[in-house]
Amino acid sequence: MSEPQSPDTKMPRRDFDRLSLGVPAVLQTLDARLRVEIVNISQGGAQLILPSKDNFARECLLMWLRFEAFGEVSWREGANIGIRFEEPISHLAILATRKNAEAILQQDGNAAKDEAQRWAQGGVRI
Repeated sequence: MSEPQSPDTKMPRRDFDRLSLGVPAVLQTLDARLRVEIVNISQGGAQLILPSKDNFARECLLMWLRFEAFGEVSWREGANIGIRFEEPISHLAILATRKNAEAILQQDGNAAKDEAQRWAQGGVRI
């Protein structure tokens, strides 16, 4: 059994609860437009997986579903980054994201399957 924490050893609390996802999104920076994966999201920020470990600007715009949020990279570990949103997104955006997460994943999977099929079939033959 663990011992109760004393007041000076408390872990800092997050301002918002996080929703674990694993859905695709687009991250726009001054240098690039990247397809990323949202690992989790809250009203105050998100954790993303980038397509590579390359450096990029600190300020960015995250776009998913019909939502977008400006933010700044607050931490980075390899291809994983944390973004703190400039302004909290609405609770309704979180609910809509959770509601549509399965459809987003299915749609992205179908697009990947179609792309692989087109690649396997090769170019147009005359």
